[in-house]
Amino acid sequence: MILQEAHFARFLDEKGHKCCTICCTIPCFQVSLFHKYTILMATFKLTLRTGRTNKGGKAPIYLRITKHRTPKHISLSIFVEPRHWDPDKQRLKPSAPNSSRVNALLAQKVAEAEGKAVEMERENKHVRAGSIKEHLMGKDIPEFFEYAGEYIEREYLRKGQISTYKRYRSTIEKLSQYCEGKKLYMDHMTVSFLKKYEDHLRHSLNNATNTITKDLKSFRRIINSAIEDDLFPFDKNPFLRFKLSTEKAEKTYLTESELKAFASVPVDAGSKREVHQDMFVFACYAGGIRISDLLQLRWSNLVDGTHLSFQTQKTNTTIPVKVPDKGLAIIKKYRKPDSRPQDFIFPLFDAKKDYSDPVELLRSISSATAYANKDIAYLTDAAGIEKKVSFHTSRHTFATLGLRKGIRIEYVSKLMGHASVKTTEVYAKIVNAELDKAMDVFND
Repeated sequence: MILQEAHFARFLDEKGHKCCTICCTIPCFQVSLFHKYTILMATFKLTLRTGRTNKGGKAPIYLRITKHRTPKHISLSIFVEPRHWDPDKQRLKPSAPNSSRVNALLAQKVAEAEGKAVEMERENKHVRAGSIKEHLMGKDIPEFFEYAGEYIEREYLRKGQISTYKRYRSTIEKLSQYCEGKKLYMDHMTVSFLKKYEDHLRHSLNNATNTITKDLKSFRRIINSAIEDDLFPFDKNPFLRFKLSTEKAEKTYLTESELKAFASVPVDAGSKREVHQDMFVFACYAGGIRISDLLQLRWSNLVDGTHLSFQTQKTNTTIPVKVPDKGLAIIKKYRKPDSRPQDFIFPLFDAKKDYSDPVELLRSISSATAYANKDIAYLTDAAGIEKKVSFHTSRHTFATLGLRKGIRIEYVSKLMGHASVKTTEVYAKIVNAELDKAMDVFND
């Protein structure tokens, strides 16, 4: 049963304390707890909207839902003459026609609304009056975690994008822990909610700004999908008013002289470290190919002996790359007289193993990448390079080297598989900054 302020008829006891006639078994010092409880719970009241009287002189009865001092109204499609309505008792007067039947119907409507409210508030005490109204009208607001699970399974798991799927799952799980495992309806993800969650990520979990933004962008994509599916109204999208912020992330890359030093570090022939070294240098000259794609390159991907054509692991787009002479010299080391088209160019994956299972493929890529990054760090240190370098640095290195050598930014963008030239522009800014610094010699 929903407790309401109106239900409390107060009087002063002999000690001057406020007491409640309906809770004589409850100590008077607990009355404040009742009022705190009632403020948190939704309250319901039947009202007659006399300002909307129809041509027959009858006015509609509305159910008013109040939560956090915010009222919402639902028309019950019941019209009565104002003179028959008792506003204090919120029911028809006994003298009104069919009063017993109508009052029973009104009582049923209120009971159903209270039951639904209790159910929703049990799952989420912060549920708003608007959500309760939507549910009562049969226009259910999507539950965020339920819809998010369906969305990422449809968009990423079924399409084999396991890495992205796992990232989304981790992001959603982090939010679920913040909500203490309770349901979160999309309309509760307000600007105020997002600000509080952003503060939680920054100060409680010590997440960096760009990590926070990446998480929130995932939520934005999920909500946008619900809008596209006509499950959530566009005007309630909190990201229309919530600003995402980012910090400039420094892109580590090797200069041409540093790349030569890296490639010159002596390694044991036939060792995995040699393969890692060759793969890194190859990527720096051959389009900044990601390690996830290099690991899967087969001799069948080498067309006419000079061009690579392959489908990227991350975006499933086909990338054509003409391999320069320095790159061809590297992969030539790995071609054997008995090499078959299905064999991998860089011998880190087993050609006899089935990698069709996306989960197993991701596990193999993650394991090989971690091993490669350890060797890359060793080779960087051995080359005397004082930078934090991972395999992904080869991608940044290709972009800056290519732009320095005059490759048009549109071509660099295409070779790297960027969806937009805007993504590539950051490298152009790096090169331009270097040119500006070079011109400072005339100031000496």
